Amino acid sequence: MLNTIIDVFERITLLMAIVAAALTLAMSGWITYDVLTRYFLDWASPWAFDLSEYALVWITFLGAPWVLLQDRHVRIELLVDVLPRSIQRVLGIIVSIVAICACLVLAWKTGVAALQYIEGDIMMARIWRIPRIWPYCIIPIGSMVMALSFILRLRLYLTNDDPEAVLTTRASAGQETGHENYEEMN
Repeated sequence: MLNTIIDVFERITLLMAIVAAALTLAMSGWITYDVLTRYFLDWASPWAFDLSEYALVWITFLGAPWVLLQDRHVRIELLVDVLPRSIQRVLGIIVSIVAICACLVLAWKTGVAALQYIEGDIMMARIWRIPRIWPYCIIPIGSMVMALSFILRLRLYLTNDDPEAVLTTRASAGQETGHENYEEMN
């Protein structure tokens, strides 16, 4: 049952990452459009800047949980790899707990702000007069999903003999230097 829940959660984070990738592709399109129209037509698209700002927030909070679960984020492997396995585990547990707390605080604080945006019907003071909740509602949602991702990471550190080896294999899955099939590792 737990493995099914984890599998569903991982599929949700994958879907979120796909949306983040689509937003990144769309953003490159409208930025290219803005640059070309400015250069060739001397015609600015002020909406493109605001839209890019909003998209960057969404891209970050949609993509980060999947990146964490795949262990494809920035890490100081040089330091971690030279530590004894027992210290790697303790360090991983501490980092995961601190990250869970940070994500929960971020979700809580931004969730409170989101409710204030809704209750106060606060609008963006930009070119697009849209409710402020729309660009920023992803922050508490993404923060909660990140907290859950760190809980899964904590579970790995608590239940696996060599979690760093599992994370390294997971990070290289599907790349030329790693396993071709992620499912075989789990």
